[in-house]
Amino acid sequence: MASRRTQKKKQPAKARRSRAGGQGNGLRVALAVLFLGGFLLGSLLFLARMREHYQVPVKSPDTRLLLEDVRVELESAMLRSGASLQHLVARQRGEVTELTLSASFPSREVLDELRRRLGRLAGTIELQVDTSGRALAVLLDGRVRYRLFFLQTEAPPVPAGARVVIIMDDLGRDLQRVRQLLDIDLPVTLSILPNTRHAAEVATLAHRHKREVMIHIPMEPLAYPATSPGDNALLVKLSNGEIRKRFYSYLEKIPYAVGGNNHMGSRFTANAGKMRPVLEVMRGEGLFFIDSRTTGLSVAAAEARDIGVPVASRDMFLDNDRDVDRISLQIRKLALLAARRGSAIGICHPYPQTLEALRREQGFLRDRGVRVVPASALVQRPGTG
Repeated sequence: MASRRTQKKKQPAKARRSRAGGQGNGLRVALAVLFLGGFLLGSLLFLARMREHYQVPVKSPDTRLLLEDVRVELESAMLRSGASLQHLVARQRGEVTELTLSASFPSREVLDELRRRLGRLAGTIELQVDTSGRALAVLLDGRVRYRLFFLQTEAPPVPAGARVVIIMDDLGRDLQRVRQLLDIDLPVTLSILPNTRHAAEVATLAHRHKREVMIHIPMEPLAYPATSPGDNALLVKLSNGEIRKRFYSYLEKIPYAVGGNNHMGSRFTANAGKMRPVLEVMRGEGLFFIDSRTTGLSVAAAEARDIGVPVASRDMFLDNDRDVDRISLQIRKLALLAARRGSAIGICHPYPQTLEALRREQGFLRDRGVRVVPASALVQRPGTG
């Protein structure tokens, strides 16, 4: 009995200790949570301060470099319009750079291209045309940074009758490109590969648009067979009879052809014996020959003159570099060559960049008084000087 009473008396003390221990544990947990929270908060504040201290500030575009790029685009546009920068005068007035140039005011095409190029530099650049039609202004973020003044000059004198021929080679594969070419107001001569899908259609379209048609005669290059001029081409290993036969097949595939020029042919045009049967057929059919001069060893033009075929030779390739600006520059060089010599012949290809350059340079050719004429207009005929 006594032991049971003793046990009963001890139970409240034990319960008290248990409750006290539970309260102690809860306090320790609460303190741990507060400590952890404080640690995390302090860490976050520390990291935020470190990030502010070490973060590289975001810089706005370098205005000076941007304005230098604008200057380059302005000068490039003037060069594309045919102006010379030799007498360009620059003067600084505060933050505005004034440029004075002795040149005619640029065409709308040149200005449109300049706007596109400036827009690619920065969306906040604006090109304004003065109402007088003699000045341009370039604004950056709404503030004028460049003014370009034009002192009107007369176009340089051009010899009377200066003419250029522009021959577009490699036609017959793509009708869409031909339609785009025929929409350009220049009498480009079309040279058609005979073994292409649309050869006859291209020739017919050209004839309807009063454009001259030529056969782009596939001939063996030095790199043959690694480089192929196409099926049914003229090769030096063929007999003269086979060469004639193949050439007659070209005539059947390309109606309205009045002449021809070589496609590739760096080996074939250097072989007088193999050129002879080609030129004999051309003479009999009343065709002229343009030597594309794909090799400095070509004897084609000399052979043509020798047997009485009307002949001429290419002066320039216009689109070796498929860049609109460079092709435009080549077209201008061709025009200037014609201005000096009286005539010049250029050859190009149906690249999108070439079509765009021809569109762009129509005005330049007209302004310089250089006429684009069919290839037949520049061939040297037998008995002429």
